[in-house]
Amino acid sequence: MSRKKIRRRGWPPETERSLHAHMTMRDNGRTLDRREVLDLVRGGEDSEVEFKVRYSNPERIAAEILALANSGGGAILFGVSDTCRIEGLDDAERVEAELRELCATAMVPPVHPYINKVAFDSGKRILVLEVDDRRSPHATLDGRYYIRIGSTKREADSQEIAELFHRYDSARYEQVPLHDVSFDDIDEAGVWGYIRAIVPDESRLPKGFPTALAMTDMRLAVMTADDYAPTVAGLVLFGQSRAMTASFPRSHVVLTRFAGHDVTAPVIEQVTFTGNVASLYWRIEGFLTRYADLADVPPPRRGNEADAEARSIYSRPAVMEAITNALVHRDYGVRQEGVRVMLYERRLEIVNPAVGKRIWRGAIDYGVSHPNNPTIKSFFKNAAYGVTTYTGGLPMVRRETLRFARREPKITVLPHEFRIELPAAN
Repeated sequence: MSRKKIRRRGWPPETERSLHAHMTMRDNGRTLDRREVLDLVRGGEDSEVEFKVRYSNPERIAAEILALANSGGGAILFGVSDTCRIEGLDDAERVEAELRELCATAMVPPVHPYINKVAFDSGKRILVLEVDDRRSPHATLDGRYYIRIGSTKREADSQEIAELFHRYDSARYEQVPLHDVSFDDIDEAGVWGYIRAIVPDESRLPKGFPTALAMTDMRLAVMTADDYAPTVAGLVLFGQSRAMTASFPRSHVVLTRFAGHDVTAPVIEQVTFTGNVASLYWRIEGFLTRYADLADVPPPRRGNEADAEARSIYSRPAVMEAITNALVHRDYGVRQEGVRVMLYERRLEIVNPAVGKRIWRGAIDYGVSHPNNPTIKSFFKNAAYGVTTYTGGLPMVRRETLRFARREPKITVLPHEFRIELPAAN
């Protein structure tokens, strides 16, 4: 007997059985009937449907729910055996209550399931729990992400976690724990330098306090089932270069000095820097000042002949705020490429691999900020972090560039990158 194909919000089904996918995204609250449930049971388990003969082992069931939610949505049928036999539940109401409690308290963010109880003429009742992917990605309380491959689940690796956040357009990636990163990969001197700048009275600092606990208090690490793990934000702010390269192979910055006005000009020098955002900030400034001047006051106007020979001069606040924007607000879930900085004869171009659909050009013009990484931004902008930054964001960059160079910067928002071009003053 063939199963009826049901469309999901107007899209053709990916598999022959797409009932639960359609119902998962429903908004009208319609309940499942016996015929629809039988269609699911006859199809057996696959990437979208799981059977459980009873409710037991809540930790394992939580992982199954998370795997479905992180893989497009699906359904778990309780009271059905692996051999597609309807066994029924003794107390469907109790199972429903425990499932709702599990989804509300054992997952971050909480999962909001649809739950239907279906009765058959034999008197047996089963429970159908459906989840969608509208709030994905979801994790366990100790920061573990699960995905579904075929009819089985498994824990996602770091690359798959990054792809989850990229797919679902989430800004929470900076809080993801990195289980393959140890605290040997963290610059502990940098962490404690920050803490001492915040708490100048060292007598208030407990002796021998573990760095892992201190970073957990600052939400730069999390306690897992086994140990402590730094988060993405913790590594980006205080990670050693080797760990940044291993965990984020495209977190580097490529700087190029061209002997002309566009990319067809000969390359004078090209370097690649890797490390945490503080080290990148200072090394980028050092590279730029080898070939151009950064100043706070606009230079006097020069004639054309003098302009041809003089070094380019840029507004220091505008340049360093644009660099800050690229380092702090970049999407670390994008692994394809790093930040690119191109210095031409009279122009500086900074390209940030940010997801353009998160950036509203109108919001930029009006100074409305929606940072990808609020934790990273908070630390980076704090004087205790040790980086001299400027305030005002991109509106300040626009004003400063106009005051300094008498021209506005060119800002371009593309689907997968954010580009800003700053003109020189001379």
